[in-house]
Amino acid sequence: MHEPFYAFVERLLPEFKIDTKLVGSLVKSVKVRKGEFLFREGDICSFVAFTLQGCLRTFVLKNGKEYTLFFHTEHQTLGDYESFQKHKPACFSCQAIENSEVLIFDRQAMTCFEEAPEGQKLLRAVAEDLAFMLRDKLLSLLLDTPEERYLQLLENEPQLLQRIPQYYLASYLGIEPESLSRLKRRVYQQRS
Repeated sequence: MHEPFYAFVERLLPEFKIDTKLVGSLVKSVKVRKGEFLFREGDICSFVAFTLQGCLRTFVLKNGKEYTLFFHTEHQTLGDYESFQKHKPACFSCQAIENSEVLIFDRQAMTCFEEAPEGQKLLRAVAEDLAFMLRDKLLSLLLDTPEERYLQLLENEPQLLQRIPQYYLASYLGIEPESLSRLKRRVYQQRS
């Protein structure tokens, strides 16, 4: 059941050896139905997670409007790490947009990873992976137009466009749903 996580670790740090029996006893699999929240803004996020199946989104609320930051599909990490580490309220929410299953790593599981040989190196690799994802998102928001961000999704994650509702996609691109319809029409016409 945890094979996708083991493959993720292997990709990040091939020399890390996982004690699969120990991990299996510490990690909990949680099913999150479409529309349910894994955690909400203001909660203390007491875990980090890994998506086994499905799709979730991380978003913030500002003036009553949702802004989608990330979509978390299979084999991606998620959570509010600062909330987890510092016991501070989460600054965003995470909601399933498909029926999903995630692996939950609580403090005990994370301590086990930290204390394992090469464990610090593994956690640093995971943190770097997340930092690069955040950097790419920030740069895209600052430098790319919504159309450029949409074209990047078309090129890099076309299957994602079939999985997410259009209003979440518009929120992710930083535009209104009506603008997304026009943008998609324009892109389609340019490609025809």
